[in-house]
Amino acid sequence: MTAGFIGLGAMGAGMALNLKKGGVDVLAAARRAEARRALAARGLSVTAENTEAAARDVLFLCLPDAAASEGVLLGAAGVLGGMRPGQIVVDCGTIGYGKARELAAACAERGVAYLDAPVSGHRAKAENGTLTIMCGGAEEVFERVRPLLEKMGTTVLYMGESGCGQLTKTINNCALNICAASFCELMPLGVKLGLPPEKLGNVLMTATGSSYASRTLIPEVLEGRFDHDFTMERAYKDMLNLFELTGQYAVPLPTASGAMQTYQLALQGGQGGAYKGAMIRFFETMLGVECRKEGKKEE
Repeated sequence: MTAGFIGLGAMGAGMALNLKKGGVDVLAAARRAEARRALAARGLSVTAENTEAAARDVLFLCLPDAAASEGVLLGAAGVLGGMRPGQIVVDCGTIGYGKARELAAACAERGVAYLDAPVSGHRAKAENGTLTIMCGGAEEVFERVRPLLEKMGTTVLYMGESGCGQLTKTINNCALNICAASFCELMPLGVKLGLPPEKLGNVLMTATGSSYASRTLIPEVLEGRFDHDFTMERAYKDMLNLFELTGQYAVPLPTASGAMQTYQLALQGGQGGAYKGAMIRFFETMLGVECRKEGKKEE
């Protein structure tokens, strides 16, 4: 199968390159000439036209949000109208459960299969092909594209019907947000009452209260580092997607609601350009403390 790829940002570029390294005939579409030159220098075939990428057997999308995916497929210059029955769209962006189902239905009207296949990981995992990929759609379509997905990820899972890949990612990412919010609230309290930040952080990374969030983010907090490719502002869509579902299905989620408030406090406090550990800054300011290593100031 040949592949087209639209969305060559922090994640998409590495993913497209891994398809190429795996022997797939890939055509990557990028509007900016500078981006095309950079991709071509790394061995990718490139075009300025989305329609050319969309002519391939499988079209991968890795776009920043639901509006971007919808625009590429259904907008004024959308590619879906020119696609032929039997082609497959694999959407690796984070667009939410409801939007994935909408796009799947729109594709089905054209005889085009649609797989929502959001990814979990960061730029390094996209570059080295070790992403987790969660897929929703027809299982037979998943099986057809699985060999391509396995060139980009080491954990590739079929989760169920359309939207289930997005639902899985939403739940996973919100669980991370809940864990991050918890230590961001509790560490400043401990420090305010006299606990050494570094020792408290060590307990939260190793004892029964530990989590992926604490092990990953507390070292950054202690060093005063909050920069990251994937900012809270961009990641906020996961929380919005979750609360769209809770509203639609009238499901109360008290713990998630508390994490949402912590997240929003950070955004209102100007931390949108930082990563999730920066949620701690609100509580540090409120309590007049800093959870840093001794003698360490923020970079």
